[in-house]
Amino acid sequence: MFRPDAYVLGPPQLIAIPGAPTGTGRTTPEWEETVYPPSPVYRADQALPFSAPPDADEAQAIRHAAIRWAQDVLDDPDTVILAVSAIGSPAPFTPPLERALPYEIALTSAGGRKRWHQFINPEWETTYLQQLRLGHTGPAELEAAPRFREVADTLLRRLQGKRVVTYGRNLQYAAIYAGLEYAWLRDGLPYGALWPDTAITLKKLNRSRWECARLRHGEFHSDWDSAAGHFALPTEEPATDALDRCRMTVALLRRMADPAMRYVELNARAERAVQDGKSHRRRPQGGQRLSRIAASRQAVLERSQGGCENPRCPDPRYTSTLSRNGSYRLEVDHIDDHAKGGADLPKAMIALCPNCIDGAVGRVDA
Repeated sequence: MFRPDAYVLGPPQLIAIPGAPTGTGRTTPEWEETVYPPSPVYRADQALPFSAPPDADEAQAIRHAAIRWAQDVLDDPDTVILAVSAIGSPAPFTPPLERALPYEIALTSAGGRKRWHQFINPEWETTYLQQLRLGHTGPAELEAAPRFREVADTLLRRLQGKRVVTYGRNLQYAAIYAGLEYAWLRDGLPYGALWPDTAITLKKLNRSRWECARLRHGEFHSDWDSAAGHFALPTEEPATDALDRCRMTVALLRRMADPAMRYVELNARAERAVQDGKSHRRRPQGGQRLSRIAASRQAVLERSQGGCENPRCPDPRYTSTLSRNGSYRLEVDHIDDHAKGGADLPKAMIALCPNCIDGAVGRVDA
């Protein structure tokens, strides 16, 4: 859903473009434009039908892929963290003068070191800017700042060939695209319209690899949004400015990349679930079964790192390799009988290999 392999443009549609007000108080005549609405394309062997929640193994595999992604991002010398503060809307069919435009851009390294931080004049009316919450800056500072067309080349040079990681790719990519569009057109095009310079703009942006930390953050937490049919996308934490948001993204990547930190977070989530009474609440499913806390199971698997935790296991690391879908070949069991009141917390649970779960080694001591 969020990672199409390509887009197909078309079929073409002829739409009417309303006239726009001019500086003399007049309105330009209405005109027609051929547009090519985009449709996402996926590879059939890689497409995931996210309409139903994944099972435990699938969710674990997706979560571990997010962890490996965060580790790779932090280790990649070509990574830059980007944050864009924008006004306007990126939604389709938004009038050109209300489209998302950047008024602040920040870049840091994967370690959080500042690479570039620039306020930008969005060229909007002062009366409108006064209604916005612009953090530490205000309308006067923005109006004195350079226009996007004056800093666009500097920005593109800093992004060229880089792995650009943002928290919420859609809005920030759209804002930079709209800024480039205004830079060469001095106006915005209707949604879906393609002109020769459109391809040039996309080519400039595609010199970088754009990746979304928010999407990976949702996969990392594995909280399923049943209404949307995909993992819930976390809300971005408040920040003072774009540079602060870059550094918050770096801190998030470090938390995702650290398995020990992940275990602490899952354990805390499980303890909250126990406090809320979710551990021993009965639920109907072919008779009576006790509710299980998913975070507890995930925490035990994180703690085990693929190794059997039975102290009597003769070969605890033989299952340390991942299965074909990326999950550990382990089962999670309770040391104390959960049905008789045993805690559904990681400290009272153990990860066992197939030999130990079948009783080949003997009963696990508490």
